[in-house]
Amino acid sequence: MEALIAKVNALLSKFCITCKVPCDKQMHFACGFIIAAILTPFIGAYSIVVVAIIALLKELYDFLHPESHTADFWDWVATTLGGVVGFVVISLL
Repeated sequence: MEALIAKVNALLSKFCITCKVPCDKQMHFACGFIIAAILTPFIGAYSIVVVAIIALLKELYDFLHPESHTADFWDWVATTLGGVVGFVVISLL
């Protein structure tokens, strides 16, 4: 499973843009955006809550597995912000 996760991370990191925002945070933002974009037509603004909960659970998992993961409050912020932007974009379409 760890090998699969490493391959997915390597693939996703190729899509990061060069800027002051770390690639890790860009991927968190993109995941939040995608989840919210998929859920918004079905549950509306609750999609933001779902994204925030998913992000929180992911960071809790990282906290409980410090040997292979790093929990970071800013990862949660980036994912949730991506969810907010995803909700707004889909709502405006």
